Amino acid sequence: MKQRTNRRDVIWNRIVRAGVGVSLLGLIACGGGSGSGGGGTTPAATDESGRTIHTAGGEGVTEEAHNRWTSGMEAFNGYETNGWNEQACGASIASFEAANEAQGGHFAEALYMAGLSADRCHDGEKSRRFYNQALQANQTFCRARVGLGLLDLARGNVAGARGAFQRAIHDDPQCTSGYVNLAIVQRRAGGADNLRQALSNLRRGLAIDSNYLPAFSEMALLYLDQSRTNDREVRQSSLDLAEVVCRQAQLIDRNYAPIYNTWGLAKMRKGDIIEALRLFERAVALDDDMFEAHMNFAEITLSFRGYEDARRSFARAVALRPQSYDAVIGLGAAQRGLEHFDQAKAQYEHAIELDSNRPEAYYNLGVLYHNYMDGTVPMLERAKGYFQQFVEKAGSRRRYAAPLDLVQHHCREERNNRRRRGRRGRRARRRSRRRNACRMGRIQLIDFTIAAMREGEAMQREAEQMQREADAQQQQMEQQQQQGEGGATPEGGAAAPEGGGN
Repeated sequence: MKQRTNRRDVIWNRIVRAGVGVSLLGLIACGGGSGSGGGGTTPAATDESGRTIHTAGGEGVTEEAHNRWTSGMEAFNGYETNGWNEQACGASIASFEAANEAQGGHFAEALYMAGLSADRCHDGEKSRRFYNQALQANQTFCRARVGLGLLDLARGNVAGARGAFQRAIHDDPQCTSGYVNLAIVQRRAGGADNLRQALSNLRRGLAIDSNYLPAFSEMALLYLDQSRTNDREVRQSSLDLAEVVCRQAQLIDRNYAPIYNTWGLAKMRKGDIIEALRLFERAVALDDDMFEAHMNFAEITLSFRGYEDARRSFARAVALRPQSYDAVIGLGAAQRGLEHFDQAKAQYEHAIELDSNRPEAYYNLGVLYHNYMDGTVPMLERAKGYFQQFVEKAGSRRRYAAPLDLVQHHCREERNNRRRRGRRGRRARRRSRRRNACRMGRIQLIDFTIAAMREGEAMQREAEQMQREADAQQQQMEQQQQQGEGGATPEGGAAAPEGGGN
């Protein structure tokens, strides 16, 4: 199975957000003072040592704001464990809005968490609004700036995302998530210089927080990228480094799901498919919302004809990302393997609705109609039409070279050399056929099959017509015979009536 760079990258839009959320479990406690939040008359919250609890901006947090914050974080973490839905997102947002109101309307951390809650239900506009409000409360608040960058990245605005991450670490040199996400953008851009900068930023992030797990997984992905080389020593060294990083992350937290997905990719690169499958399975067991791990697990099981396991994982992937073309196509392939042909057809047709310019769905529909329908001429003609659409959509792109050859390959008719006679000639013809063995492409095979079927139908009609004519002749002969037996003597004269005349 090929590497899925896009899926491996996209996961960090979610993983880094999750890491940022967890880092907000407690507010910053600063020594001294009895500062108050809001209007300055409300008592400030204190920690166990009696020290005033402050926001990142240095403002004392009121007791009410702190209590609402604490209950909001407990609810947020519960939803992280048990799953999000529209009601959960609304409740979480309301909790953090209440904390912000109790702090006088400028509680950057609470506004950020409201934005993160909106993001969990994929409401990007609402999330962006809360992040901007958090920055109005604290212009150097790293997490809100990173959140805006992640929203830009999800929309494909790479330049905007890069700018946000750079601004985040400029405003706050201790912004670990800013360094890590900037490294992601740099790694995606490719090139030796970008990879060097990405590695440097990951090391800066880990220097600030040596246990920041998203940095470990991103570093492992970077080493995987470096393993794409024809230099066997560099390739092996990079894969080994990727596994070392994964192992270090596992030592920090054995239940950190993303590292198992990354580790599985490294095992795949090494050709250890069984171990990769185990690691992907571990990842989804820890985090059933991990789209990438579901896709990787499903593709391996599909290649082993484990169609039911593949169907379950592809179905979960589709549930997580209904607009994912690859997940929909994969689910169709698993359904076809289970001989659920109507369901497979529906998935392929849905993929065309998602993106009519991608060729994969047309190819799969062609295979479905060619191999798995009733084999009639109309079904074969429909299969040919889908294959022709596949050829049109695929064009000359190298990634589709193999299926294009399977569809388009054309075999010329074999011409016997009549000058070759005798045993030696026959042997020579057999050797020639072996050397020039040709497997028809699907389009030519369909044409050949339809022509043979139509020729067979014509021969059948001709045979039936001949049979009808023979039956008619036989019937006519029988009728004539019956007439002869009833109205003529054996000698051919008229029969004399009984009792003769005079």
